Amino acid sequence: MKTIAISSQKGGSGKSTVTIHLAVAAANSGMDVLVADLDPHSQTAAEWASEREIDTPLVVKANTQDIVQLTAQAKDEGFDLLIFDCPPYVDDVVKVATEVADYTLIPAQPRFADIRTLPRVINNVAPPFAVVLNACQVGLNGQESSKTREARMLLEDAGIFVAPLHITRREAFADALNGGTAVYEFEPGGKAAKEIDRLWSWLQEVWNG
Repeated sequence: MKTIAISSQKGGSGKSTVTIHLAVAAANSGMDVLVADLDPHSQTAAEWASEREIDTPLVVKANTQDIVQLTAQAKDEGFDLLIFDCPPYVDDVVKVATEVADYTLIPAQPRFADIRTLPRVINNVAPPFAVVLNACQVGLNGQESSKTREARMLLEDAGIFVAPLHITRREAFADALNGGTAVYEFEPGGKAAKEIDRLWSWLQEVWNG
């Protein structure tokens, strides 16, 4: 079983959005997926799951004390992938979840408010991890916009590893969640679904070395 933690320092980075769409991408690839919603306040993933007409991926609410036991239980029950949707701040939950995880993704929008908080996240996240630039402006011919490219260069110059792909700001991501779906179901073959598919494919390449 593989385990991913999705972490960030602040709300609005798209953490739960990435969690949900990535979970559905994994489920669509044939994996049995469990999502643990560790945010005691917004519980976006859990609320999204309650709106779905199907029960996959399975989403449960959890806290710090549940993480180690939940991981062992998920493995025993035959899940292929466990995703921790962490709170939008760094605390003991995030530390434990990222220590348990095989890999951590840190969504961040390419803007000053997000970028300046990343060192606080990274100092408390167990490696390996990567920043995923999220909610980026659409660039020309599918390329990165200048703002996204500047954010990437700034992070890389600071020695922070950034995933070699980005997620664009698209209405389909939010519209899909509103109906209890993901972009794979809401707009199959659309640009948003293709971006999530690339993220999922890249993660698998990372795992397989």
